[in-house]
Amino acid sequence: MTGQKIVIAHPSADLYGSDRMMLETLEGLVSSGAETTVVVPTSGPLLARVGETGAASVVVKSLVLRKNLLSARGALSLLAQSAKSSIAIAAFLARNRPDTVYVSTLSIPLWTVIARLSGCRVLVHVHEAEGHVRPIIRHLLALPILFSTEVIANSRYTVKVLGQSLPRKASRARIVYNGVAGPESVSNPRDELSDAVRLIYFGRISHRKGVDLAIDTVAELKRRGIVSTLDVVGAVFAGNEEYARELTDRIRREGLQDSVRMLGFREDVWSSLDDADIVLIPARLDESFGNTVVEAMLAARPAVVSAMPGLCEAGDGYGSVQFVAPDDVGQLASAVETIVDDWPRWRGLAVKDRSRAQEHHAPSKYRREIVASIAGTASQG
Repeated sequence: MTGQKIVIAHPSADLYGSDRMMLETLEGLVSSGAETTVVVPTSGPLLARVGETGAASVVVKSLVLRKNLLSARGALSLLAQSAKSSIAIAAFLARNRPDTVYVSTLSIPLWTVIARLSGCRVLVHVHEAEGHVRPIIRHLLALPILFSTEVIANSRYTVKVLGQSLPRKASRARIVYNGVAGPESVSNPRDELSDAVRLIYFGRISHRKGVDLAIDTVAELKRRGIVSTLDVVGAVFAGNEEYARELTDRIRREGLQDSVRMLGFREDVWSSLDDADIVLIPARLDESFGNTVVEAMLAARPAVVSAMPGLCEAGDGYGSVQFVAPDDVGQLASAVETIVDDWPRWRGLAVKDRSRAQEHHAPSKYRREIVASIAGTASQG
């Protein structure tokens, strides 16, 4: 793609799942020779990583859809932010005149609309599968895709949910499974669980991710006579600090101050995974695809995962993944108990699964496929 001028519009400057996928996309585009600029609405740790690739980064204050804006109370703020964002985005595009605008996720809809109206080729990479929301909200979130020239999706489930709103667009979407970079080296799981079983949750701290369920699982295991600890690695997004306070209160109320550690955000989660025995992924709402499931496999750790379609798709074919009903602490605890009771078997399955994860989700494979999709040379999924 030498000589192509591409803008990546991305909704955050953090380093969570979709942010890391954007970096993989960026790496692929830079390697292909494309002149690439990343645009985000705020500053953050992502920008340093963008700079390491040799690409440019720009902060353009623009609307990012959050749940609090999709309500009657948030309507005025939504309108005000939309007006300001539209002006800022249009001005940026007029100055830079990219050939292609790659819009990363559905949460920045104005980029799709304004870029197409400005005469750009527009690709939308859909990372969301909000199957649980009211149909009217789901349709409104999807509508800006009508302005796109092409659609890329991160899973079959994402395409299925999109098809409920825009069947024609969904039928032409290309599926590119996430590429997930593993650690440079892996320490195999402990030979024996000679002391407390070490659980870990890592990722965004939010109600939808079920972090409170992970804490309640430690309490339930304690009632069953199983000693466990839990490391929670991650942080809330701005405006959701109340949930973090609720988790701290929950830990204190259950008397788990010595069992649960809130470690905050860590860019490198692999050292935390090295110290863990079992990964908990207790999401209570839809996930389009489970990067954390793949990361657990890359770390050679068994995982207990909510049986959400996107998470099931990510964990399909891995023997060391145990699926449980969403929002069910009893099943989470029982799944942990099952692994503890037959640790040598689960340990062996996790070590075996690592090789499959490395092959199936190799970043190099993702970069080739995403660049081909952006260039318009990939076969349609």
